[in-house]
Amino acid sequence: MTTHTIQPPRRAGRRTRAESPEVRGQLLAAARSLFAQHGYAAVSTRAVAEAAGANPAMIHYYFRNKEGLYEAMLEDTFKPLIERLGGLLTASSIGPNPIRRFLDLYMRTLGANPWMPPLILREVVAENGRLREWFIRQFASRGGGLLTSLIQHEQTAGHMRADLDPTLTALSLVSLAVFPFVAMPVASRVFGMRVKDDYLDRLIVHTERIFMEGTRQESTQ
Repeated sequence: MTTHTIQPPRRAGRRTRAESPEVRGQLLAAARSLFAQHGYAAVSTRAVAEAAGANPAMIHYYFRNKEGLYEAMLEDTFKPLIERLGGLLTASSIGPNPIRRFLDLYMRTLGANPWMPPLILREVVAENGRLREWFIRQFASRGGGLLTSLIQHEQTAGHMRADLDPTLTALSLVSLAVFPFVAMPVASRVFGMRVKDDYLDRLIVHTERIFMEGTRQESTQ
């Protein structure tokens, strides 16, 4: 004989523990780990809920479905990054070293979120990446345009060579910033790369120097 547990009715205006903000954060954290390890297609919503210690119904409650969970996971990381990049561009006319500030922002974001590079490689960059178009529309095209504008600003200000294609220069800058994190599984063993202590500080300074030495406007004196 099957028995059913009847839950007491909720009082209006009160939030149950299952619907607390902590549960949403736990679901996102579990999704980051599982999606990065196994890929989007191989991970079920039930697996995410179990890893988070939550009821699978909470995924529907907060995110509608697995795709909504995935999108929310990316938005939580990339939306603040894009907003801060826009703020950096606005402040670049009066602020010093905008390239250094971009690298500091971008590389520290990657360092703090090691799940991002393998996930983006698997689901966006790889052939038939199922969320490529969504990612380009929501983040990549906006971020790329902002970074290209920053490069153009630096060229107009005379800080960078005017003969460089600003779009290709922006691509080169992103490549320098991202590749160490994409290559982390190999770079950590071959080059001793890590994202703790002072290593990340040194990597940011080194990346800025390499980039600026190749793009700096030479003095006419």
